[in-house]
Amino acid sequence: MLRRALRRTIAEGVRWSGAGGWIRRRLNGQRAAILMYHRVLPEAEARRLCVEPAMSLTPETFAMHLDALQSRFHVVPLGQIVDALRDRQPLPPRACAITFDDGWLDNFEYAFPALKQRSLPATVFLVSGRVGTSGAFWPDDVCRHLTPLTPEERRSQVTQLGAESASDPIASALDFLKRLDQDARDAALEKLARRLPQAAARGRELLDWEEVAEMAKHGIDFEAHGRSHAILTGLSETLAYGELESALSELDARGYAKHRLLAYPSGAYNARLCAQSAQVGYRAALTTEHRLVGRGEDLFALPRLGLHEGAAPSEAEFLLTVPGIR
Repeated sequence: MLRRALRRTIAEGVRWSGAGGWIRRRLNGQRAAILMYHRVLPEAEARRLCVEPAMSLTPETFAMHLDALQSRFHVVPLGQIVDALRDRQPLPPRACAITFDDGWLDNFEYAFPALKQRSLPATVFLVSGRVGTSGAFWPDDVCRHLTPLTPEERRSQVTQLGAESASDPIASALDFLKRLDQDARDAALEKLARRLPQAAARGRELLDWEEVAEMAKHGIDFEAHGRSHAILTGLSETLAYGELESALSELDARGYAKHRLLAYPSGAYNARLCAQSAQVGYRAALTTEHRLVGRGEDLFALPRLGLHEGAAPSEAEFLLTVPGIR
C-alpha cells in the first residue's frame, strides 16, 4: 500500500512538472511498448468471478488508457513492431501495441467496443482448444476455491499445498503451483478440490469463434497462446511441441495467426521452447517480462508491459508505466 501511494505521488509529480514528455522520448524509434492485458470487467463482476489477482481492470480504466494512448502515443498493430524488429528497421516514434492474453469473453463485451470506437488495433492471444468452451483456467479455479475462506483458512490451505503462507496466500499458492510440472500440479489441484467445496459453475467465460470473427472484421488480430494453456516448461519436449504445433495449425486453418506469433502461457519459457517455437513455424514469441522492447531483441523472448487495475489506475500512473518506468 505504501509503495503504491509513493508511485502515485511520483507519477503526479512527473505529470505536473512537465517531465512526462521527456520520459516518453524513451520510445524513440529504437524501442517500443507492447502492452499486455488480460480481462476487462466491472469491479463487481470481477469480484463475483473471483478473478485472479492482477489480471483485470475496469472498463472505465481501460477507456482512460486508450484515450491516453490515442493522444500521446502511436498505436500500431503488433505485427508491425515484430516486422520492424525482424528487419532491423526503425520503429515509429512512441510506438505501442495492445495485446490481450487468453481470449476472454469480456474482451468482446467490454474491450472490443472501446477499441472499435477509437479505431485502435489490438492482438488477442487465443488458447485454441478452449475457444467457445465453458469455465476458465486452473488459476481461476484456485481463486474460486480460496476466496470464500477466512484469512486463517486460506493460509492453512496454502500451507497444505506446500506453498509458503505469505501476506497474500492466493498469490503465493498460484506462484507455487505454476512452478510445478504438470503432473505434480494436477495432483495438487485434485487434492485442493477434494478438500474444498466445488466452485460454482460460471458458464462460458471465453470467446467463441463467432465473436472472434466479429472482432477480426474490425482490426483485431488473433495469434497463438497454446492449445490448452498448459505451462510449456512443465511439459516433456514432445508434449510441448504438440501444444505449439496444434495451436498454430488450428488457428491457421480458420484464417488466423496471420503473423505467426506466440505468447507463452503464463510467460514461462526457456531456450528449448524458443528453439521449438521457431521449428514449428512461429516468427516471434512474447513473454511477460516487464520492459520495453528494443532493436536487436531476441524475437522469441519479447518483453511486454503488464497492465491491470492496480498497475495503472490513473492517467498519471499509466503515462509513467507505458514508457517502461515501474
